[in-house]
Amino acid sequence: MFQPSPLRRTYAAALRDLTSSKPSVRASAAADLLSVGTDTPRAAADALAPLLDDGDSSVRTAALTTLGALDARHLLDAIAARLDDGESTVRQMAAVALSDLGGDRALEALRGALRHRHDDVRYQALLGIVRASPSEGFAAALEAVDDADPWIASEGAEQLGYLLDPQVDPPFELSPGERERAMASLRRASDERDPARLRVAVIASIARVRAGDEGAVEPVTAFARGTHTIPGKDSAELRLDAIDALGSVRHHPEARSVLERLARSILPTPARSHARLALGETSP
Repeated sequence: MFQPSPLRRTYAAALRDLTSSKPSVRASAAADLLSVGTDTPRAAADALAPLLDDGDSSVRTAALTTLGALDARHLLDAIAARLDDGESTVRQMAAVALSDLGGDRALEALRGALRHRHDDVRYQALLGIVRASPSEGFAAALEAVDDADPWIASEGAEQLGYLLDPQVDPPFELSPGERERAMASLRRASDERDPARLRVAVIASIARVRAGDEGAVEPVTAFARGTHTIPGKDSAELRLDAIDALGSVRHHPEARSVLERLARSILPTPARSHARLALGETSP
């Protein structure tokens, strides 16, 4: 039976439902203020502020998401306090909200979060700093490649790859010394043999190829072919990243051979589409 989608709340209805006895209603009302509170962002943010201490984590998460989008810089201290929340999702969204707010105070809070006791906060702080200040993000990513947590190390390597990519627009300016330090860090990470850090090695190799280093073509082509995999639900997505990166060195015989084979696939797979684009073909 056909059922029409529920209408979005009005601003007044969203404010009313912020005090509902049902957590799901409070959370959805907080989310709706993202769209209906933009005409009076400060008032909407002030109405959301009490929800940062809500007993339900989904409500706190929704409030943080909306506060970041509403540019609620006057609530920065309350938002930053959620970096110490007992729930991972809330902690991470607090870091994302700080990144959304931007500005010197938010950046300072993210700098402190890089040394947080929780790995999930440090992970999001790294992303936030790269987004807010690429120059500081470069230094943070360079340090993160050696982090004991493989997810943070992987993200550090990935961000270095993007910052080193000569095709990025606008290009990120690095001195020859900075570039060499970054490449040396990626080479060291791509040589990891610890099974627990296999993901780091793969992403570091992809980052090297993205930066134009043909010395990492062999492991990246193996990953692009699918003969080399890593555990995890995003393995297929990383394979597409590898195919995309090979486009940076498509003049290399091995890279071109793999891309052409994938591009000739009969099945219209994502790998075929990415390979064709990596070869410079206009149609995926």
